[in-house]
Amino acid sequence: MILVSNHGEIIGGGERSLLTLLKGLDRSFLNPILVVPSEGRVAAGCRASGIEAYAIPLPGLRRPSPKILRSVWALVRLIQKTGAVLLHANGSRAMFYAGVAGRLCRRPVIWHLRLLDQDPSLDWLLARLATRSIAISQPVRARLTRWPRAHNNCTVVPNGIDLTAFVSSKDPETVRISLGLRPCDRIIGTVGRLVAFKGQRYLLEAFSLVRQCYPAITLLVVGDGPERGTLERDSHRLGISDHVRFTGHREDVADLLSVMEIFVLPSLAEHFGRVLLEAMAMKLPIVATDAGGVPEVVENNVTGLLIPPADPAGLAKAISELLGDPSRARVMGAAGRGRAEQHFEFRMHARRVEAIYAEALQEL
Repeated sequence: MILVSNHGEIIGGGERSLLTLLKGLDRSFLNPILVVPSEGRVAAGCRASGIEAYAIPLPGLRRPSPKILRSVWALVRLIQKTGAVLLHANGSRAMFYAGVAGRLCRRPVIWHLRLLDQDPSLDWLLARLATRSIAISQPVRARLTRWPRAHNNCTVVPNGIDLTAFVSSKDPETVRISLGLRPCDRIIGTVGRLVAFKGQRYLLEAFSLVRQCYPAITLLVVGDGPERGTLERDSHRLGISDHVRFTGHREDVADLLSVMEIFVLPSLAEHFGRVLLEAMAMKLPIVATDAGGVPEVVENNVTGLLIPPADPAGLAKAISELLGDPSRARVMGAAGRGRAEQHFEFRMHARRVEAIYAEALQEL
C-alpha cells in the first residue's frame, strides 16, 4: 500500500495523525510505503519506524505544468515497482496525484479528508476519483454533501492517539522553573499554531477577565505562527504581558501540559482538534469552543465545558468555574482520559481504517 502525503514537514495535526496511523497499522495486513513531496520530518519519522519513504514532487495544481504529468508518472512507476494494491491520500493535493495514478493503474484510492475548507475547483474531481473516503469528523464529511455517492462512501473515523507518548519526562517543578514560574502560580494554557482561526486573541481577552478574580494565574501559549506578533501586542494592550508566556514551537508538549490545570482551545473553526486528545491523555479538563469537530471529542459538562466561538466572557466564565472548583476539574480530567482510552486509542483507529481498506480492496 502507498500512502501519499500533502507535506514532507510536520506542519500540523494532519501529519502527526498520519504518522500515528502508520504506527498502528497491522503490517501483516498491508506493507505501507510513504510518498512525500520533499524530504523532511515526515519521511524521517517513517524511516525510523522501518517504513520505506520516497520523495516525489507534488506540484501545485493552480497552473497547468508538465511537472504535474511527470509526478503522476513517477507515482505510476512506483506503484508498478512495489506492486502496491491500494493508495491512501492524506490531503487534497495528494488525492489528485493518487487518484489519477490509481485510475491509470486500476487501484482503489482512499481519500483522507482532514479539513473543513471546501475547494470548489478540485473537490468535484477528487470525489469522483476516490473509491472510499475517510473524514476525521462529521463537519469535515459534510464537505462532500454536494456529491451523494461520495458522501455515502465517506466514513467518519476520528483521529487516534498513542496515549503512552503523553507522559511527562520531567518533574513539573523543573518545567515551572524553566518557564520562570513561581510555585504558587496557577497555570492554564493552549497549544496550537498562532493563526487567526485558532482564536487565541479571544483567549487573551478572556484571560484578562479571569485575572480580576485569580491574579496569581499564568497563561501558556504554546506554538508559533503569523499571528504571534499581533498576540504579543494584544497582551501588552490588555495589561497581561507579564502573566502570559509565549513559548514558541515546542516538541516537549507533554511536559508543558503537565504543569497546566486547564487546557483551553478557543478556535473559531476546528476540523477535529487533535491537541484535545493530547490534553485528555494528560488528564486535563477542557474549556473549548463548540466549533467544527470539537463536540465529537469533548463531552460537554463531562470531560470539559463548551462555549460558542468568539465569546471572551463565556471563556472567562468557564475557566473561572473550573479554577474555583478543583475537585470538579479533576473529575473532568479523569473522564477525559477515560474517553480517550475508549474512543481514540491509536490501534483502535488503525483497525477502523483497515476495515475501509478491506472494503476498497474488494472492488479490485
